[in-house]
Amino acid sequence: MPITIYLVRHGEAAGSWDNALDPGLSERGADQASKMADRLCQEIPVTNLYCSPLHRTRATAEPLAKLWHKEAIIKPELSEVPSEGVDFGDRRSWLTRVMAGTWPEQSSRLNSWRTAILDFTAAQTQDAVFVTHFVVINAIIGAMEKSNNVIVFRPDHCSVTKIHVSADGMSLIEKGQEAVTVVK
Repeated sequence: MPITIYLVRHGEAAGSWDNALDPGLSERGADQASKMADRLCQEIPVTNLYCSPLHRTRATAEPLAKLWHKEAIIKPELSEVPSEGVDFGDRRSWLTRVMAGTWPEQSSRLNSWRTAILDFTAAQTQDAVFVTHFVVINAIIGAMEKSNNVIVFRPDHCSVTKIHVSADGMSLIEKGQEAVTVVK
């Protein structure tokens, strides 16, 4: 029997990707997280709730966790694209190049990161909500669509993308709301 995974992109960050390593949410991001939690709480029963270790995903998951009276489980597999070793001043241009590219062009480290995301997702045995990042969601959807492109769609902040996971693999139910995204 297939299970449903709800892929939630974190709310708007309080800092940009090239000026903060682990920003929280902006005021707008906190509002987006609250609205997403209200919507999901009405749509689905209490289920597993996972998020990346980064502050903005934990803060996005918090309103839903409170409504469900449970804590989000931190999963490194849901972390954003690893940029260790990239000079802080070069992070934005580095990420822009990664996002414009294909998976075969990426380093073995980035491809291993992608494999860990896909393995974690495929291993789920119960419905779950993943509060995660733009490129993580793209890694999952791109694999399902058999696309080599790093970016296959642009999930908006706190958008919810729904997928099925079964013994036969993963399939898309519905993409979340898209937006023009500025990498922050």
